[in-house]
Amino acid sequence: KVVTGEVNLTCDAWKASNTDGYFAVTGHWIEEPKSGTWELQSAVLGFTQLSNAHHGKWLGQVLFKICD
Repeated sequence: KVVTGEVNLTCDAWKASNTDGYFAVTGHWIEEPKSGTWELQSAVLGFTQLSNAHHGKWLGQVLFKICD
């Protein structure tokens, strides 16, 4: 899907009870289907299992890979 305008990102990393790590990136934007009406749209852009430590440098690399 093509989005004209800005897309805002949210990221979340977590560890499951079995110690598997996960990382998700979600995009959020506003569409104006009719003049004067706004609809918030969201989509999961990426979801991956983490095999390395959850430090900032590694998460940054994963984020850039998802957004590439």
